[in-house]
Amino acid sequence: MVQIPLSASAQPTKRQWKQWLFPLSLFTTTILSGFPLFTLPLRAAESVVIRQGFVYATVSVKDLKEFAETGKVPVGLLGYFSFLKPEQKQQALGALNIKIKIKNETVEEIVNSQVGTRLLTDIDTIISADKSQGGTAIKTAILSSAKSEQGLSVINFLENYPLPTIEINLPRAFGVLTRLNQGFWQTQRLLLEVLPKLTHEGSQAPSIPFDPSQPGPGKVEITRLELLDKQRNRNIPVYIYSSSTATPDKPLILYSHGRGSDYQELRYLMEHLASHGYTVIVPEHPGSNATFVDKNLFLSPTEIIERPQDLIFTLNELEKLNINDPRFKGKFNTNNTLVFGYSFGGATALALAGGEFQIDQLRKNCDQSFITFSLGKATQCLAAELPKDRYRFSDPRIKRAIAFSPTASVIFGKTGLNQVQVPTLILTQSSDKVTPALPEQIAIFPQIKTEKLLLGILGATHLSVRDPGTIGDQSWIPVTPISGGEIVGNASQDVKNYAKAIVLATAAQLTPEAEKYKIFLTPEYYRYISTPAFPVRLITDIPPETQVFIEDLLKTQY
Repeated sequence: MVQIPLSASAQPTKRQWKQWLFPLSLFTTTILSGFPLFTLPLRAAESVVIRQGFVYATVSVKDLKEFAETGKVPVGLLGYFSFLKPEQKQQALGALNIKIKIKNETVEEIVNSQVGTRLLTDIDTIISADKSQGGTAIKTAILSSAKSEQGLSVINFLENYPLPTIEINLPRAFGVLTRLNQGFWQTQRLLLEVLPKLTHEGSQAPSIPFDPSQPGPGKVEITRLELLDKQRNRNIPVYIYSSSTATPDKPLILYSHGRGSDYQELRYLMEHLASHGYTVIVPEHPGSNATFVDKNLFLSPTEIIERPQDLIFTLNELEKLNINDPRFKGKFNTNNTLVFGYSFGGATALALAGGEFQIDQLRKNCDQSFITFSLGKATQCLAAELPKDRYRFSDPRIKRAIAFSPTASVIFGKTGLNQVQVPTLILTQSSDKVTPALPEQIAIFPQIKTEKLLLGILGATHLSVRDPGTIGDQSWIPVTPISGGEIVGNASQDVKNYAKAIVLATAAQLTPEAEKYKIFLTPEYYRYISTPAFPVRLITDIPPETQVFIEDLLKTQY
């Protein structure tokens, strides 16, 4: 019996995006990412002038507002709409009616931050040079809209823009659009190149002894501990997933959650492992868990190095409990630990496996236009303010590592993952906009010199692997180059089944049953269980010709 009920109010997804400056970037990319004529230029109190060289057109804000409110095309827009397909008209209508759910105080804090100012300046580059105000006019319109009764919306933004007319440089605007979340677009381009090479089938189906995605016989319980690290003044809640079938010959599994999340993030997977006799330890990082994000807008840059220390401290405390606490005596196999993390926690896990944070290189990689960043890269770039150039948190008790969709593109530099010392599994999802597959997982994979596996799931999004009970309402999130389009819940059950199979098999490699589970770590097995909805492939190395293509692709500016 599970002792701790799932909180119905937990919505870490919204908390995460608030932390990643999502509301501001969502608003600006909503304007930039719908139908070009009616979503790029919506920035004037009375009218918008769209200019391409000597050719220009004028759109009335009044007409746009009438269209947004009634759904009927006013006379002033008939000329433009005659060139549109019905679905394009609906896209324009949807973009105009988007309302951003965010407190005025939060909007003000975001736009006045250093990062917010940089982002506004990037967006402002679409304005013709003689009209540009370095983001000031956009900032004014956003703040005024957020304070009004109507709240932050596209039409309200237009009506609060401080100039009567705004000129949009259309070529520049398209340039900004194509650079939004550059890593995501690079990933899609890579798929066009490599997908045909991944479609071949094995000549013979493998012999499958049982289904590793099915639950084990153990009755799962969750126990909560409160640990205090006096040296760092951090209270760390720790959750222990265990069952009656737990045995001392199985490794301890130590998990690091994503940003703005909690111990239930992959609950289905933790319970799956516990039912098969594994003890899973989930510390909540107090400077970046859901509780912290609820009360604070920004993370401290030091949180990036506090997280690995949270895991090391937890292992140290478990060793003491193993000896001194009758409840847990002999239950924690700390010297045979598998470290596991997801998203922001994926980088934390790779650090304990030996990866080196290379902040000197990160500072160079982060000194560029924010408009090109994914949310995962923006998170890593917080580390630019750390005082040292290099950080290592390798722990000899770690014997294997798993990283689901890790944020790893810049935090480890060019050689930081060369230092990983244990067999490592990385899971990547091709439609992930938060931590895009190519820069965050695929490109860094060759750095790892030990035994390694890369599980690629085509069509899966960042939240596809998450526990359905921890994912809030997605309907309010518009589909833009950096957000929306998440495939979750029952629709992504195939993804969760892949996760259960490969994590269980990976953990079993640290037990006497290793040979029995090896079949579930082979490319043949994943070709066999691959579904049309989410084709899946497992590889051990990236072919040299594909690696050359990847390196060239990462140099491309979209």
